[in-house]
Amino acid sequence: MLDHAGGALDFDFNTLPEIGNGFLDRLSAIREAEPVFWSEHQRGWIVTRHADVLEGFSGRMPLSTARLVETVVQGFPERAAKMPTLMKSLPDWIINSDPPAHTRMRTLMNKAFSHKVVQSVRNFAQGNIEAVLDEMEARGTAECNEDIARQITGKTILHLLGVPQEYLPKLKDWAASMLGALAVVNATDEQLAAGERSVIEIFELFEREIEKRRTHPQDDVFTGLVQAVDGGDRLTMAEMVGSSVVLLLAGHDTTLNSMVMGVEALSRHPEHRAQIAANPEGVDKAVLELMRYFAMSGGQTRLVMEDFEWHGKKLKKGDAVYLMIAGANRDPRVFENPEVLDFSRDVFQSMTFAPGIHHCIGHVLARMQLNEFFSRTYKRFEQVEVLERKLVYSPVWVFRAIPKMDVRFHRRG
Repeated sequence: MLDHAGGALDFDFNTLPEIGNGFLDRLSAIREAEPVFWSEHQRGWIVTRHADVLEGFSGRMPLSTARLVETVVQGFPERAAKMPTLMKSLPDWIINSDPPAHTRMRTLMNKAFSHKVVQSVRNFAQGNIEAVLDEMEARGTAECNEDIARQITGKTILHLLGVPQEYLPKLKDWAASMLGALAVVNATDEQLAAGERSVIEIFELFEREIEKRRTHPQDDVFTGLVQAVDGGDRLTMAEMVGSSVVLLLAGHDTTLNSMVMGVEALSRHPEHRAQIAANPEGVDKAVLELMRYFAMSGGQTRLVMEDFEWHGKKLKKGDAVYLMIAGANRDPRVFENPEVLDFSRDVFQSMTFAPGIHHCIGHVLARMQLNEFFSRTYKRFEQVEVLERKLVYSPVWVFRAIPKMDVRFHRRG
């Protein structure tokens, strides 16, 4: 079967740096051809239609979320041997658990990562964003990831966790190496080794900080994790550290990617920049539509727990299933003219933060920072011009990113 360009439907997720946003076109071609598509390149099933992705996330199908452990070692025992600390810790990460373990961990984490805790850093985030924008206005040009987005999201998540700001320069390497080891199909030996080094560094830091909170509690997430109790149940040290790693990476790197990709998208849509500047009250809805449109959230992997049939295809125990959020968020069965950025659109059915029991626990923090960033940026600047002719995307398909993007600021009026 052929796609619109005449090539085979199947493609390698590792080609993201070369195909860029062509990734979305490839998913759309698969979505309109087959709802459940076998990929030889990924050695798994690609699911792209909104209704099917929603069903895959529902928890009602024989699909396991203990995906990283199984995916990393499935058929590749030598990969696990290269990162023993990381592999040992993965079962304690909330994203790698199924009910009832997941239900228990999420209940305790919700107590530590409450709406009140997130709102407690809003003033910090607002002041930090204004300081970054002041510097960008003075400089005129900057690299969007490191000079802008990481200065905002990295400082905020460190402040929220209670980790000293001196660790900000480490965040880039930690995030890149962990995602490289766990989220890149066919990761290299160098990527696996880098992921192992990073997790050891993070664990040593987090264990020290958590132990401090037992005797010197503070107003931060680490203290919340230590104090979180449900009946007589508490999180173990391994669970607290694992949960904190997820919060650190998902709590800043994905928001960073969304800032950068949002700036890139809005550089091509002057009327939408004007709408944000004129209607700051509607920025939350605008940001949700932006995230649907630029598709930072590529998807998530699940493992088949028992044989079953889906849309006439026979899925076998142990098969990988790729639930493609990016494909679902551009399904014309749900979103009219899905390739169009439309701030008036009903975005209620967007899957950016993943539906179901694994709905992103940090979505309130992400939305708060993105809302503050975009509203304040386009109130001050008419345009954030992207200077590159051709942007290169990272090889990570789970959370898409543009690792380098130079920009120039144009003051409004």
